[in-house]
Amino acid sequence: MLTVKKIKPMFTALVTTMDVYEEDGKIGNIIDVTKKAGTVKEYQTVLAIGDSVRGIKVGDLVSINPNRFAVKKHKDGSLKDGIISDNPVIEYRFDIVIIDNKPCLLLQDRDIEFVVEEWEETEDTSIIHPNKDIIL
Repeated sequence: MLTVKKIKPMFTALVTTMDVYEEDGKIGNIIDVTKKAGTVKEYQTVLAIGDSVRGIKVGDLVSINPNRFAVKKHKDGSLKDGIISDNPVIEYRFDIVIIDNKPCLLLQDRDIEFVVEEWEETEDTSIIHPNKDIIL
């Protein structure tokens, strides 16, 4: 068995962590379907880059768009196949590489929307407070 410890992506490829949500995201008591447990987070850390990647370096926090990897269920027999917006996502197909027994994402630089240059983690301050009485 081969355990890969470190890789060097080619050309415009890069490798990021594959951090997933541990539990369902919630806004008050409402489950945020974009942040379901087990889904890939939109922010990942860069682990390795290819020689032709520009503007991104190892250790950067980057934003990816998981919708680029979504496989949608299309309604058959319609002229609007692919145009109508009610085609549900049935799965996401990421290229995954196992490094040091941990899954990582193998992406292209075009899959990165932006590099996060400065951030701070804050507590969820949702506007919905189900246990508080509110007069509207």
